[in-house]
Amino acid sequence: MRYAFTLLSVLTLLVALAAAGSAGANRHSAKATFTYCTDPTFPPMEYTTTSGKIIGFDVDMAAKLAATWGATAVASKTAFPGLIPALQAKRCDAVISGIFVTPDRLKQAGAVTYMKSHRVIIVKAGNPKKIHSPNGLKGLVVAVQTGTKYEDYLKALQKKIGFTLQSYPGDNDAVAQVLLGRADAVLTQDTSFAFQAKAHPGKIAVGYTFGAPDSFGIYYRKADASTLGQQIKDGIAKLKVLGTLKTIAAKYKVPAADVK
Repeated sequence: MRYAFTLLSVLTLLVALAAAGSAGANRHSAKATFTYCTDPTFPPMEYTTTSGKIIGFDVDMAAKLAATWGATAVASKTAFPGLIPALQAKRCDAVISGIFVTPDRLKQAGAVTYMKSHRVIIVKAGNPKKIHSPNGLKGLVVAVQTGTKYEDYLKALQKKIGFTLQSYPGDNDAVAQVLLGRADAVLTQDTSFAFQAKAHPGKIAVGYTFGAPDSFGIYYRKADASTLGQQIKDGIAKLKVLGTLKTIAAKYKVPAADVK
């Protein structure tokens, strides 16, 4: 009888330990996939190949991040203005799309910061319109990606100094307007300029760099703060300690200091 009781106790303990281990390995859910919404129009953070495959810094990072808790990352293509709404509608587990961490977005969802960068005004090589500050955009034609904080900033600035604002679905589309001579400038991020300058050598330049840095973040539903939110926070911390983010940054020509 004592042997049976001891055996039962051991079995009970083993079951409890197995359950605890399983919960610790995957607090988010039993799903083997981590689906994130992304708008692949912002190279080098996320963009598509000619075959339609989504690649970029965020894609590589998402794969490494999901692996820290034993899941596989799957990208869900979503237009930029619909990223947070899609998250709230549970069409994805998180948003990873070169998206800023801002007070208004934090009212809607939780976020984990993983990169800092700076906004820049891109102009034609040689800066023929002599744009050296935001006020230098007065009377000119400025392109921007729609639904972004860049667009919000430019709309407010437009009311103060006056210029023609053209909004496009993707960052690539906006930068293309400067390359084609249809716009005098485009407001975007230094990460985007690095990619575009490599793709179009000698064609564009930075007219002005904003001093204050912006933070890119991974958004998750507030209800998931203690589960998936914590996994993301722990995962990003691990990737930084291991130097994984710096390795990915080097691959996409992103300054290592941006992901320290």
